[in-house]
Parts: sequence; C-alpha cells; structure tokens
Amino acid sequence: MGRERSGASADPSDRPSPQAGGLKAASSAEGVRGTQDGLPPSTESAEGSPVALAERSLTLRAALFLTGRIALMLAGIAVMGLGIDIVVKADLGNSPISATPNVLSLGFTAVSFGTFMLGWQCFLVLVQIALLRREFRLVDLWQIPISVFFGVCIDAFMALLGPAAPTSYVASWLWLAGGMAVLALGIVMTVVSGTVMNCGEAVVQAVVRKTGARFGTVKVGFDLACAALACLCAFLFVGHLAGVREGTFVCAAFTGVIVNVYMGLYGKLRDAARARSKARGESAADPLVQRGGVSRQE
Repeated sequence: MGRERSGASADPSDRPSPQAGGLKAASSAEGVRGTQDGLPPSTESAEGSPVALAERSLTLRAALFLTGRIALMLAGIAVMGLGIDIVVKADLGNSPISATPNVLSLGFTAVSFGTFMLGWQCFLVLVQIALLRREFRLVDLWQIPISVFFGVCIDAFMALLGPAAPTSYVASWLWLAGGMAVLALGIVMTVVSGTVMNCGEAVVQAVVRKTGARFGTVKVGFDLACAALACLCAFLFVGHLAGVREGTFVCAAFTGVIVNVYMGLYGKLRDAARARSKARGESAADPLVQRGGVSRQE
C-alpha cells in the first residue's frame, strides 16, 4: 500500500510523455540515417550545397579557360606558319627561325621544307634541355607534336599561296613587312596562351628565365644567331649564299621589336579590361569564398 501511495503521489511532469518519446525516437532515427549516409544529422545533401555548386562552376570555368588557351596556342602556331610562308614568298631571304631548314631543303631537294623544319624544332628542344637542365619540364616535350603541327601548317599554307608572289622589289619588301607582322602576331599568341610554346620561342623563353632580359630583346639575338647558322649551312651544303638575303637580317632585327610592340598593346588591353570589370562592380575574390560568405549570412 505504501508503494502504491508513493507512486500515486509522484509529479506527473516527471514522467516522459508519449509526444516527447516520439520526438526522441524520430530524432534518433534521423541521426542514424545521417550517420549511415556519411552526413551529419539534419543536413542537406552535399551535392546540392552552395559550396558543391560553386566547386562545379569553378571546375567548368577552369576547363573552358584551359580549352581556350590551348585553342589560342594552336591558332598562334598556324599564324606563325602563314607568316613564315609569306616571308619566304617575298624572296628576300627567309625568316631567321626558318632560314636553316630552308637552306637544307635547297641542298637536299628530296626532303621537304616542312620535314626539315620538324627536325630543326627537335634540335631546339635539345637546346632547351641543355639550357634549363633540371628546370626543363616534361610537359614541354609537347613541343615535339606541336612541331609536327607547325610543319604541316607551313606546307599547307605554302600550297594555298601557290604561285602568288610579289612582282617587283618594292612589292617584295611589302610582302616581307606583312610576313613579319603576321609572324610576330603568331609568336605573341603562343606566348600569351601560357601553354606550350613553339620550339624557337621556347628557347628564347628559356634564356629569358636564366637572364631576366626582355623577351623581344632576346628574340633579336636568337634570330641573328639563326641567320648566321643559315649562312654557314648555305656555304657548306649549297656551295653559295642561298636562302639568306637582306630580308633575313631585317627579320632578325625587327621581328623581336614588333613582338615587343604587340606585347605592349596586349598589356594595355588587358589593363583596360580589368579596369572595366572593376567599374562594373565585379569582385576579384574567389567564387568559393563569395558563395561561402553568402551562405554564412543566410
């Protein structure tokens, strides 16, 4: 009887209610499900979270940006091939970068100009390895297949130009000037792409990395060295000065200068684009940080 009275006199608020028990059971079940799924209890799926969406967007934008850079590099290689062919058609001597392969094609007529150009590009890769040594990156070996594409572009544009040629000495200088402008544009496109450059420009870039000199200035010295080598090959394999004329040395002296001009214009356009972006209120912060800040505010 004493036990019954003690039980009857207990405070009802001390007893667990059916509703409270149900809530605890539901919460426990939810926690178990969250643990089984590898997620904290009562959190939304990571796939649909703002951070995950921002990561996907950032990855897509990075992939598109890389694709654009590669396309710019390939376009630059093609433009360089066209510029070299225009210089060759000017008949005032070849561009310095192509002078030695052209002289060799005159001495060994069974081999095409494009094939000798490919061999020349592979030789320049070896020069880079000698200059950079341990700093040479394996990814730079992509220059070799790019050189194949370069040689194909040279042969293709030469076939497209066909019999087109200047008809006077003055016209030859105009062709030469146009060829230098096109060649310099292609060089700048490959440099700006920030991917793998053509072998000749990669040698120049290797010297720039070692010395800290301006790209265009080193380019002039490199072109003069190529012109001198072409003269030596002409006397050795052709028997006289062939494929190297006044236009070759003009190209050597001024192509690098034109590259510097183009790079300066590119820098101004880039700075102007950044200024316009800031004026429009576009933030330069990381998209993940921005999205994370919004979610924290919410």
